[in-house]
Amino acid sequence: MTVKAAARAILACVLLAPALAGAENARLPYHALYRMQKVQAELSRAYTNLLVLLRMESVNPDVKYNNLDVYIDSNAGRIPIPIGAAGDFIVPMRESLLDEDPWIITNQPRGTMRLNWQVGLIVGHISTATHYSPLMRAVRDCDTVQEKMRQVFPDSPKLKMAGLKLTFSPPRAGQSVVIHARSSDKKLEADAKGELVLPLDPAWLEEDPLMTLSEEPAKVELISKKAGD
Repeated sequence: MTVKAAARAILACVLLAPALAGAENARLPYHALYRMQKVQAELSRAYTNLLVLLRMESVNPDVKYNNLDVYIDSNAGRIPIPIGAAGDFIVPMRESLLDEDPWIITNQPRGTMRLNWQVGLIVGHISTATHYSPLMRAVRDCDTVQEKMRQVFPDSPKLKMAGLKLTFSPPRAGQSVVIHARSSDKKLEADAKGELVLPLDPAWLEEDPLMTLSEEPAKVELISKKAGD
């Protein structure tokens, strides 16, 4: 999956990280991004049904991603860090750079840049007859990913994954999901906007019931709530 395709696979996000610190221009020591990216890469390898991205953005909405010039100010010269269309980026992971620990410098004033991260489902084709667990295990795994990412983003809000929001388009009467659980069928009906919430339920995760969808959803989004609510 290319970065461009991967960015389209992000269906919801868990926000935010502290602002970049620095002198006249926003900057961050290399070791900080190295540590963040190492955790991100480990999670991406462990959870192949999820997409975990690091992102860099300006707090000024007028500054677009293609306005950002970011580079590693190494002893050997500048090493550019391209910023993708979703604010995604990858820094080179080198022990030599870790030993040197140069600054990563942006062309934006200090206090105007921030790092954040996103986790999303890599959703393939969802048929009108699909099982609950393969889809919803990925939602549950987002909680584990969040806890790991909070090790390097301690100021991120603590959220708990609640389920998936399915959107049918165009909205019309009769759009629904029926969960064929052993105890009884559970019908979830879409609202006037064609939206319904498929909750994350530990019992259904263990049972793995078949689900019947009235039609294939046009959009699938992670939904979360504040931990403790």
